Amino acid sequence: MKRLQLLCLIVTVALIAPALPAAADIYSWETDIEAALVRAEREDRVVFAYFAGSDWCGWCARLQAEVLDTQLFRDFARRYVVPLLIDFPRELPQTGEQQLANRVLARQFGVTGFPTIVILDSRGGEIHRTGYAAGGAGNYVSLLMPYVRH
Repeated sequence: MKRLQLLCLIVTVALIAPALPAAADIYSWETDIEAALVRAEREDRVVFAYFAGSDWCGWCARLQAEVLDTQLFRDFARRYVVPLLIDFPRELPQTGEQQLANRVLARQFGVTGFPTIVILDSRGGEIHRTGYAAGGAGNYVSLLMPYVRH
């Protein structure tokens, strides 16, 4: 009986997994600013620092669904930026060390609302700041392009 239940669970996951949004993608982003800056320097890119309330912020959910989870944005990110998630979740687990590091970064960059995107050069200097913008991934990428190309 347990084998049948396990088989049913595996089949169910296999059937619904392709239909699920790629919400976990932002959770695979860099979360350490120093590592992101080193990578940006090494790869000649900028850092796309995303200050988010990923599990509660409505505008963050819209940005994620309309832009961050799209193939267009993934292709853009792969070519031009090092994505950095600076998250302030309410329910998702996060270490105390990560919470402190994120609070320090929010204070350092004067972030008081979500979502906030700060484009940084490889030395950590701010190049541009934005938030949610309507119009989908194409519009968003177009707005960012002048700040990511060297």
